Amino acid sequence: MFLPLLLSACHSDPQQLKEKLIGGQAEERVIAVGVLPIDSVSGIVSNTYPGYLEEGQSVDMAFKYGGTLQSLNVKEGSTVRKGQVLARVSSAQMESTQRSAQATLEQAQDAYERLKKVHDNGSLPEIKWREMVANLEKAQAALDLANAMLADNTITAPFSGTVASLNAELGENITPLKPVMRIINTEGLTVKISVPENEIGKVRVGDTAEVVVPALGDRRFMGKVTEKSMTASLLTHSYPVKVLIEQPDEELVPGMISKVVLSADVSTGIIVPANAILTNEDGRFVWVAEEGRATRRNITISGYSGSSVIVSEGLKAGDIVIVEGYQKVSEGMKVSYE
Repeated sequence: MFLPLLLSACHSDPQQLKEKLIGGQAEERVIAVGVLPIDSVSGIVSNTYPGYLEEGQSVDMAFKYGGTLQSLNVKEGSTVRKGQVLARVSSAQMESTQRSAQATLEQAQDAYERLKKVHDNGSLPEIKWREMVANLEKAQAALDLANAMLADNTITAPFSGTVASLNAELGENITPLKPVMRIINTEGLTVKISVPENEIGKVRVGDTAEVVVPALGDRRFMGKVTEKSMTASLLTHSYPVKVLIEQPDEELVPGMISKVVLSADVSTGIIVPANAILTNEDGRFVWVAEEGRATRRNITISGYSGSSVIVSEGLKAGDIVIVEGYQKVSEGMKVSYE
């Protein structure tokens, strides 16, 4: 007599069976969650990117030929003008070569003047005259080369700026092409940032930016996007972007850490914390608290705003998104929140 009853019980609903076994209705489990009521947004969304200041121009100054550092007219931090003589080296060998070339040219010029009269009178064979002219031209070329080499023993400022570093001392033997100082121009200060691949499409050359410098008490400067690379980093999948600071002052120094705030136009959407976005085989979704129960909502993302995302489809203003405890819920599960 008991067998049919047991078989019937085995085919009953699990919840009903549980109620029969405990003699009453089972208490439904309630999951405590954290929620965020959301609003729609439209118009401008700002993103912040870390970066660092770079000088507008920079160049390492070096001597083409070696020698002893004879004069040094600047020190670190000195302001220089374009064309200003910065340093000189001396080379006994090069100076001797220049003097020898000068003497050779004078001899060739003297011979040229004497033989020119003979040539004009028709008493000098043409081949001798051509040889004389060639010797004069060779002597002049040799002197020009010697003078050019001596000129390379002096370095001058290629543009107005500041001596950022100095790597030589008076009397030091300088080797060829060894940088002895670095000149920078701080008038064209830029900030170099990296923009993720999912945000680079909203950045355009000419966009206005705000630069925040923490080292100066979060002082803010206006800037403009001047460069946008078309090549992404293979490691970070981000694109280099440069922002020119439009009115820098003397307190800004290359290398300072900064933050760049870029604003972008977005279509109307819903702002949702990025950590609340989940993914399954059907795509992205969030959990929504609706009439006290968890409901899955598939969504479409149209953009990003800082640590949040912009949802264009699947949510509406006033929806209550579960942002904490969503790992514990399933479809239709009862939830509680404050």
